[in-house]
Amino acid sequence: MSIELDTQSYIEATTIGSGTGNYDSFLRLQATSVEEGFNTDQNGNVVDNKASFTHSLQWSDMQAISADPDGDGVFSQYIEFRLDLNESNNATNGEITLTGLQVYISGAGATLTDYNAGFAGFVPVLDFSGAQLLIDANHGSGTDDYRVLIPVSAFIDAGVTPDSYVTLYSSFSGSNGGFEEWRTITGSGASEDNPAIAIDKITVDGTASGDGIVVLAGDAISWEYTVTNTGNMALSDVVVTDDQGVSVTEVLGADNSHNVGDINNNDLLDVGEIWKFTGSGQAIIGDYANIGSVSASSNGTTVNDTDESSYFGADPEIAINKVTVDGGTKGDGLNILSGEAISWEYTVTNVGNVALSGVTVTDSDSGVTPVAVLADATHNIGDTNLNGKLDLDEAWIYTASGVAGKGSYSNIGTASGSFTDDASHTGSDTATDGSSYFGADPHITLDKKTNGVDHDLNIFQGQAVTWTYDVTNDGNVALANVVVKDDNGTPLNPSDDFNASAITSGGFNTGDTNGNGLLDVGETWHYKATGTAQLGSYVNNATATTDAYTDTAGHSRTPSATDSSDYEGFSNKALTQGFWGSHSDAWDNVANNEGNPTKSAFASHVLSSLDINPRSDGYLLLGDSNGNGTADANEHTLLISISLAKSIESSSTSGDARVIMLQQAIAAQLNIDNHVAQPNDLVGEAVMWLTGQGAWANLGVNVDTNSDGIVDQNGSALGGSAVKTSSTAWTKYVDVTDASTGITDWNGGKEADGEGLKNALMWFNQGQLVTSGPGGHVAWFNGTSIIDEHPNTLDQFWVTLHEVGGLTGIS
Repeated sequence: MSIELDTQSYIEATTIGSGTGNYDSFLRLQATSVEEGFNTDQNGNVVDNKASFTHSLQWSDMQAISADPDGDGVFSQYIEFRLDLNESNNATNGEITLTGLQVYISGAGATLTDYNAGFAGFVPVLDFSGAQLLIDANHGSGTDDYRVLIPVSAFIDAGVTPDSYVTLYSSFSGSNGGFEEWRTITGSGASEDNPAIAIDKITVDGTASGDGIVVLAGDAISWEYTVTNTGNMALSDVVVTDDQGVSVTEVLGADNSHNVGDINNNDLLDVGEIWKFTGSGQAIIGDYANIGSVSASSNGTTVNDTDESSYFGADPEIAINKVTVDGGTKGDGLNILSGEAISWEYTVTNVGNVALSGVTVTDSDSGVTPVAVLADATHNIGDTNLNGKLDLDEAWIYTASGVAGKGSYSNIGTASGSFTDDASHTGSDTATDGSSYFGADPHITLDKKTNGVDHDLNIFQGQAVTWTYDVTNDGNVALANVVVKDDNGTPLNPSDDFNASAITSGGFNTGDTNGNGLLDVGETWHYKATGTAQLGSYVNNATATTDAYTDTAGHSRTPSATDSSDYEGFSNKALTQGFWGSHSDAWDNVANNEGNPTKSAFASHVLSSLDINPRSDGYLLLGDSNGNGTADANEHTLLISISLAKSIESSSTSGDARVIMLQQAIAAQLNIDNHVAQPNDLVGEAVMWLTGQGAWANLGVNVDTNSDGIVDQNGSALGGSAVKTSSTAWTKYVDVTDASTGITDWNGGKEADGEGLKNALMWFNQGQLVTSGPGGHVAWFNGTSIIDEHPNTLDQFWVTLHEVGGLTGIS
């Protein structure tokens, strides 16, 4: 039975009778109780050596045998050291304990100095330090009791060469004075032919070589086959093969003919020679092993040996799965509301067969930066063993964030990782995966118009108004259930809001070009509403909405758009001096005397009441801007008796400029009393002309000579002297704009004359100089359009008349 001394060397009992002088004895040691020694050529007894039986050994002189010490049926080449114990001559039981056994190789034979230095510099082949009980079963010398088997490969691995010295050191305890002798088969001492061969095969990848190395799959590799003659006979017909079909060739020497190890170029593997062979291939993925076999012959005897070499073919492969994340929903091809915060998740896995280092993740969008989701300060949350490498069963997570854009979007994630094999070759792998989404932009616009105009429409009170509403889908998704609501000009009062009506054809909105009932991208749907123009500034706001659009994650957005349009409603209800002259019963303060024409005018809303005069004292108050019958602060007023006013209004045109002015001033005041807003202080300006005030002073006109605030009256006629229309009071241009208004003078401040003032009153009464009510605007109606509009503030009507141009009495 074999006993392991280490993982590859054995000691076993044996009975080989050969006599002391029949084989090469290289070490004898003898002492009582404890003995030790080593083989050396040093003269004299060294330690417990017996010099006459002790000498050095060289590798080139040693012979190998084929043996199967572990009994597995595989024979390999071993160096055999035989041990003859001589401890039973004087003892009943020949027991002795082996306490140490070391075998070394070195460049020179061992000496006592080397022993004392612990064999420093020697390369160990076997190192047994223990206690192995041995028995001298074969009494007497000449018959071996044990043999130690050390594989030839152990010497080769230690770097043995033909010139190497082999030193064996052994120590025993329990000796009784007999000697112990070590022998081995050598070229000089062997008495038998022992042809033997050994092969040592290794895998080579660049600078790395050996068995079980890790190489990058796809790398060019080679195998090195080292063949050694471990017997005592020269060998011929040396053949090396490989069980995986690798083509094995000799490594030739300088002569390019003989094996590099054929030192004497005799084509024989001589004892101690080491021949080299090689094969090449390409590393495959995963575990790989192949067996090198050698055979040779000597005198008709064939010897052979095998050796296996293996490697692991590393296949660094990485995979990435990228998805888009919107809230609790993740995947590819999501519909996401534009403008939402989104993220991308990158899951990186190892689909190769080796752990990966230097893992990085990037994105094709320069604005997207993936970052690792960390378990601690440095390790990815998927790095379960925290070794900083992407192992085979791990999934590393990275994330990046952004904001959803509009329309189709895709970006590509790229993962990279690398592996470095035993030869320091680095293989990298890169994988990509794209993810996409559609950025939904549910959006509409609203274009609202009044009579086809967005803003600044001038229209007369009472005219028909049509509002049109065009709703356009300028987003990128179809929308349903369009509703247009108008605030009816009262944004703070939703109770009077109304919905505009769709303009349809065949049951569909005229803008629904494909008739699918959806407001598709690019379509414009049409709505309308009608009404009647009011007096003054009118603005109504409309809001268009659709049903909410919901994305893949369940997030909703309701499109909404607003737009307004406006108009300025001007009064067209002013009545001429002729009307008022023929309808004096509408303002004479006499109850129930109205004739049918007046009653008819009232019934048709031409008159606001059967008697529009707010006073009841027989007078008409000229310059009463608000028509309340009272002279208020900042008003320029003048009373005129109704009888005089009726006489003047019904009279024909005369040459008296005062009467001409009063005819239009009375009509203008009656229009005010009939709730038609005057151009700001127009009648007050007439009162100032009539009483010689302001810019009209010193022109020779004053119809209130006694300053009692009442027009002078002489019987049924106007008191005082007539003023001719050729006088300066009628023809002199004066500065009619008050400095406080900020209006820039024109024509050197000579802007209008008395006739121009009369004409302004007349144009107001005739519906040419129009207003949109108190606090509204003043403008000119040219028969077609309302133009030259200004705020109806003090003296702005003069600016309007100036801008019209070409008007008599206006510069």
